[in-house]
Amino acid sequence: MSVTSSASLTAGSIRIAVLVEPGSDAPREIRLASTRPTGFSDRLFAGRSPAEVPGLAARLHALCGRSHMVASEIAIVAAMGRDVEPVIEERFEGLVAERLGEHLRSTVTSGWGRSTPVDREMLADVRAVLAACHTLVGGRDPQRGFEAAKAIEGIATALARLGLGIDRKGRLKTGRGGWADGLLAALGTVSGDRFAEADRLTGEDDSAVVAALARDPDGFAARPQLDGRHPETGPAARAGSGIVPTDGRGRLSARLAEIAEAAELLAAPAADRARLRGAWASGARVGPSTGWAAVESPRGRLHHLVRLEESGRVASYAILAPTEWNFHAAGPLARTLMLNRFPPGGEGRLRVERIAGLYDPCVGWESSIEDAADA
Repeated sequence: MSVTSSASLTAGSIRIAVLVEPGSDAPREIRLASTRPTGFSDRLFAGRSPAEVPGLAARLHALCGRSHMVASEIAIVAAMGRDVEPVIEERFEGLVAERLGEHLRSTVTSGWGRSTPVDREMLADVRAVLAACHTLVGGRDPQRGFEAAKAIEGIATALARLGLGIDRKGRLKTGRGGWADGLLAALGTVSGDRFAEADRLTGEDDSAVVAALARDPDGFAARPQLDGRHPETGPAARAGSGIVPTDGRGRLSARLAEIAEAAELLAAPAADRARLRGAWASGARVGPSTGWAAVESPRGRLHHLVRLEESGRVASYAILAPTEWNFHAAGPLARTLMLNRFPPGGEGRLRVERIAGLYDPCVGWESSIEDAADA
C-alpha cells in the first residue's frame, strides 16, 4: 500500500515515510529524510566582509528571512565585542511583523487551511494583513511613520474580522463561526489525531546548543540533539508553561494566539515592547572574535554562530534552523506519528498531512504510507 502527497519543493525537501505493520494501519517505523542543505553558510560566508552577510542570509532563506538577517547581525556584533541590544531594539518590530505574517500565510496555505471555507471578503482581509506585514518587516522608517501606523491599524481590523483575538490573560479568543473557529473545529478531537508530549527548546539550552554547534557545525546543524534529548521548538513549545499541547486544536491555537499577540505587540507602547525583546532575540560573545545569536523565528528558535578573522572578515559560520529539531529522525514529529494509525487510502494520507503541517517545516515535504514488509 503506498500513498504519496507533495508540497512545493524548494531549497531541498523532507520525506516522511510511515511504514505500517503488514495487514494493519499501525505504524512500525517512521522514516524522516531531509535533503535540506546544511553547512552551506560556512562555504558561502567564509572570507566575506561581515557587512555582506546579514543581507545574504536573508536572501538565502525565503521563509523567515528577517529572522535570519537579525540573527546574523546580532552574532556579528557580538563577535566584534559590541552591545547587541541596539540591534535587537532596531529590528524588533520587523521580527514581530514577520512572525504574524508567516504564521498567517502558512496557516492559510496548509492543507487543512485550504479546506476551510474562505469567502472573498475573508481572503481580502488575509491579503491586507500580509501586505501590511510586508510593509513593517523592514522596520519603521521615521519618514513613513503614518504609513506604518496605518498598516498596524489595518492588521488589527482585519484580524478581528477573521475571528482572531487575545484575552487579558493572553489566551486565544476566536469569533464564533468565523474563519479561525472553523480551522480549530477541523483539528479538534473529532480528527482523532494524537500528539506526543515534548520538552521545550528554550534559552536555557543556548549554551549547550552553541557549544555543540561550535564542535561540529555541519553534523549538529543537520541532526541536533542535547544529551539524547530531542526538544521541540515553535509556537506550541512557546505556549505558556507545562506540557506541550497534545492535540491538533491546542497546537493550532498556539499558532493563532501568536498571530493575535503579535498584532497587539505592534500596537503596544514602546515600553511594553522593550520588556519583551529579550524573549525574542539574544546573543553574546563566547570567545575571541566569536559570537552567537538566538532568535525566536516563526517556526522556532534559530541559532547563528560566527567567528571572525583578525582581518575582520568571516572565518567560519554556522546556522541551526528550527526545522532540524522538529523533523529530526527521532524528534517530535516522528514520536507523534508513532502514536497514530494510518488507514489505507486518503484518510491515512490526510492524517500525515494534518500532523506534519502543524509542525510547519520551512521547506516542502512529501509523504508516503508503505507496507513495512515491502519497504
